[in-house]
Amino acid sequence: MKLIYKYTLWYLLISLGVFVVGSIITYQVMKREISREQERFLRERLTFVERMVDRRQPDSVLVRDKIRVEPLPQATAETEISYSDTVVMHSTLERMEPHTKLEVVREVAGKFYHISLYDVIVEQDDIIESVRESMIKVYLLLTGTVLLLGVFAGLYLFKPFNKTLNLIRNFDLDRGQPIRQIKTGTQEFDRLNQFLEEMTTKVQTDYNALKEFSENASHEMQTPLANAIGKLELLLNNPKLEAKESQKVMGALDSLRQISKMGQSLGLLTKIENREFANKAPLDFSTSVTRALDNFQELIDLKSITLERSITPHVEVIMDPNLADIMINNLLSNAIRHNERNGIIRTKVDESGFIICNTGKPPSAAPDSLFDRFKKDSNGRDGMGLGLSIVKKICDVSGFKIDYWYELNEHRLEIEFVR
Repeated sequence: MKLIYKYTLWYLLISLGVFVVGSIITYQVMKREISREQERFLRERLTFVERMVDRRQPDSVLVRDKIRVEPLPQATAETEISYSDTVVMHSTLERMEPHTKLEVVREVAGKFYHISLYDVIVEQDDIIESVRESMIKVYLLLTGTVLLLGVFAGLYLFKPFNKTLNLIRNFDLDRGQPIRQIKTGTQEFDRLNQFLEEMTTKVQTDYNALKEFSENASHEMQTPLANAIGKLELLLNNPKLEAKESQKVMGALDSLRQISKMGQSLGLLTKIENREFANKAPLDFSTSVTRALDNFQELIDLKSITLERSITPHVEVIMDPNLADIMINNLLSNAIRHNERNGIIRTKVDESGFIICNTGKPPSAAPDSLFDRFKKDSNGRDGMGLGLSIVKKICDVSGFKIDYWYELNEHRLEIEFVR
């Protein structure tokens, strides 16, 4: 849900609660004011009745519209005005209606009279209905106004924010351009854009420095390693070298080759993570797998491995061609290296994905951890634990899903092409 809609919803819910409480308060205030006005009106009528009694001095009960005057014996005292609710016949409606009743004993011209006055009560239901109707209409007006303001805010006020989101979405480190600040006239958005410009400038600088360091380190490391490997190979060809010394030279040579290969693999991982392979294009994945299988055929034959192919022609995916070759070659290399003599390799390519299975010993490590860097199966001592990590990273940047499990004496690795 968008921020403006969430804000509008919360505002309306809170306003509804405020209107409910406000309705109760309004009802109490209206009821109190109406009661006061009724009592004031009855007191004014009492003054009029006293003047009328003073003129007439009735000897018997006097009854008029909503007035009753009853003479009392002399041995009586005046009382305070009291109010009560009662039911009296309404002369116009011709039915019993609630009334407010005023009662008092007053001395007029030396005589005492019990005076009763009545006035129609504004009923509680009428007050509640009036308050409810007014509050509902006001709340509907408020709701319509808030919704219109929300649409206006979403289209106009939040337009700079949406533009900033698009800039963030399209930001690419490889372009070498930070997000430039956009003046919006809104203080909060200007501060956000300023922070983004500062942050992306620093990220761009750090990225370029790290990229340059990685490339220089990889290049500078490979040069002395190549020299050392070359000299050790020359030394190994010396006929005067004894067998014991040859073994030591062979060990050093293998270590240097492994370091060189590790540097190349780590450099490749860094480039993949930095998305330097961004040339995504439609690729005939079936052809790439077939070509790789043909290239590995000699190694497969040397280990007497049976190769089974199930390749649907012209399966097309969107990915970088170089990454596709690296991924396929790493998977086939692992399937051969971790296979057993006279084993089996099964490959399958269709519209849903790529599956490669090979016989071999069960892994000693947890299946999920085999995709981590330098995490390798102890059964494969000649690996560095970077092959599957590179494959996993390629799948991530290509938008594929990868899974691995071991069952029925087979390693099964499946790549799902997410369309």
